Amino acid sequence: MKKQITLLLIFILFALGVKAQDSNLAFGFKGGANYASYRTPNAFMDVYKGKIGFYFGGFANIGITEKFKVQPELLFAMQGARFVLKDIEIRDDANNEPKVGDLKKSINESTILLPIMAQYHINETFYVEAGPQFGFILSNKEKIITSPTDDPNFNAPSTADPDTFDAGVAFGAGFKLTESLGLNARYYFGLIKRDYGIYSSVLNFGFEYSL
Repeated sequence: MKKQITLLLIFILFALGVKAQDSNLAFGFKGGANYASYRTPNAFMDVYKGKIGFYFGGFANIGITEKFKVQPELLFAMQGARFVLKDIEIRDDANNEPKVGDLKKSINESTILLPIMAQYHINETFYVEAGPQFGFILSNKEKIITSPTDDPNFNAPSTADPDTFDAGVAFGAGFKLTESLGLNARYYFGLIKRDYGIYSSVLNFGFEYSL
């Protein structure tokens, strides 16, 4: 699957590059902060909370017409979520009183992101955008923040194979501060159901610099 998606993206970028030979083409860098979490279909199992991370990378901005542009990007992002399960009861054995407390974990994902955004420029300073985004998850690590017990077996990280691929749609808007520097805000809505029935949800806010 990863090889097929990679080949598809390479083909898309090549096709856009050919088109860009007779249109405006600009390159640049971008980076900023994100607020990431997971969506769950069952509201009663909403144990995932948002956490702050970051992203950075580069982009190519291809002018198809005066108003319409396409911007493929290659980004690295630290995302994930906080896992919060309150008032857990833990018993060492049937004769002891239960220990009651909260289980809180930080889930950190290192991810390579490949958004391909279609931009519509309303005027010279403001644009809106939308498009598909693919993600290749390099690592997924859990860190215990608080736990109702010191039992290492209870606090051990999950041994299940973590997700390695994600995909969804992104949409947002941008504002040019100068000819080269701009602000960008974007929301990513994951469409692939991942382990434990979760979907990715990420809000990005940062700067773009065009060379």
